[in-house]
Amino acid sequence: MNYRPGIPRYLQIADAIRHELRDEGERIASEHALCERFKVSRPTIRQALDVLVQEGRLYRHAGRGTFATPAAGGDRKLRVIGSVGDMMAMGNETWFKFVSREVVLLPANIAQALRLPPRSSAYCIVGVRHAETGPFQHVTAYMPLTIGTALSDEDLSKTSLIGAIERILGLPIKLMEQVVDAALAPRQIAELLQIRARSPLLFFERTYFASSGEPVEHAISWQTGRRYPYRIVLSRAERRS
Repeated sequence: MNYRPGIPRYLQIADAIRHELRDEGERIASEHALCERFKVSRPTIRQALDVLVQEGRLYRHAGRGTFATPAAGGDRKLRVIGSVGDMMAMGNETWFKFVSREVVLLPANIAQALRLPPRSSAYCIVGVRHAETGPFQHVTAYMPLTIGTALSDEDLSKTSLIGAIERILGLPIKLMEQVVDAALAPRQIAELLQIRARSPLLFFERTYFASSGEPVEHAISWQTGRRYPYRIVLSRAERRS
């Protein structure tokens, strides 16, 4: 390959691989083979593959390799999140792998978000949500003990937590408040999402409220952005005459 001056090699390699993707589920050559082909080091190849993973063109399967995503370059199942209903639908379209389920002592800010007294205990679920293209979201969710205990024996792998709260406990979810930021992936979370440490991610803090107005869940999520982008609608307040 003849590299063009002034453009990082990993971007040129990513472009070359991108143009060769043809078949859904196609397995990409090993990092070693790509190093031989492009005459570069393994870190450079990993940077190139990371670009394509972030774009949604490739996904990594632990122990098996790297594969082309369905409909590479144009995900037919792309969902734009713009409502609580969309959040529930995402839970039904994906699956959740648990890392831990336990009772914990709440940090002060999360106790406040759940309207619980300082140093309260709550039920905490930690896990990773997967789509057909691989892991895309790391979630830490806190719930009041009464809610968490009621869900402790339920299979939550193929639903959203708020969907389970509605269906099993009969508590309709009316409102969600969220704060969105951009952040660099901590090493432990990056490993679970199969990306490089300090890769850019979307960072969410969400509080869900039942129709009674009581908070039922506070969730902290780290998420890649390509699979489930977000839509925000802003309105302008009417001027008073």
